[in-house]
Amino acid sequence: FGLAADGWVMATTSVRDFMADPGSDPGELGGDFGGEAERLGAAIATVHADLARALGTESVGQDDLDATVSAMAERLSRVAAEVPELADHVPALEQIFQQVADLPTPLDVQNVHGDLHLGQVLRTLSGWIVLDFEGEPAASITERQELRSTLRDVAGVLRSFDYAAQQMLVGEEPDESMAERAMVWAEHNRSAFCDGYAAVAGSDPRGQKVLLRALELDKAVYEVGYEHANRPDWLGVPLASIARLVSQEDS
Repeated sequence: FGLAADGWVMATTSVRDFMADPGSDPGELGGDFGGEAERLGAAIATVHADLARALGTESVGQDDLDATVSAMAERLSRVAAEVPELADHVPALEQIFQQVADLPTPLDVQNVHGDLHLGQVLRTLSGWIVLDFEGEPAASITERQELRSTLRDVAGVLRSFDYAAQQMLVGEEPDESMAERAMVWAEHNRSAFCDGYAAVAGSDPRGQKVLLRALELDKAVYEVGYEHANRPDWLGVPLASIARLVSQEDS
């Protein structure tokens, strides 16, 4: 890809710059990622529009929403049985997932990336490009081929911003001020990404809060299981995100 920069590397470099200057705002400094986050949001919305145009969309009803809730609940049950640290959040997570079943139907679904995060995008001279449309590695071929809400990809990128922000805290002594600054960076860039997405898609993903929050939390539960099995030092990253997301008021 010639002169291309990895999205994860760009984001974590910005985080390091931000953390190194305690008096800075995430919109300041040469390392600000906000503009790139907004352009990335626009690029992902364009990819979704291209996929819809080329491969079509479908509308799903109550049975599909119920199946989505069942899949979320099954994953939660499986991971919670393996990771005791998740137990306190299970009742709230179950309630949030169940809210998906009460969403109005029909709901539009289409082909999406399925495993989108900052490590799957490259910044070239002409803009952002997206790599590896193979879906979630742990998913079956059938699951990877399922049509999904575009919010599934949006949720994946939002989770990735949380990871980029918190990666400097992994393995360190708890530091409340650092954790707060990490979330300032994450929220700045999550918001910029959604702004960019909304500008192209014509609708703001934040306007579908019930589904977006449930999808983010479902992804975070998956991450808890992954980190518990592979990188225990990182377990605090998705657990912190779950604590934050379940505490958000419905609106």
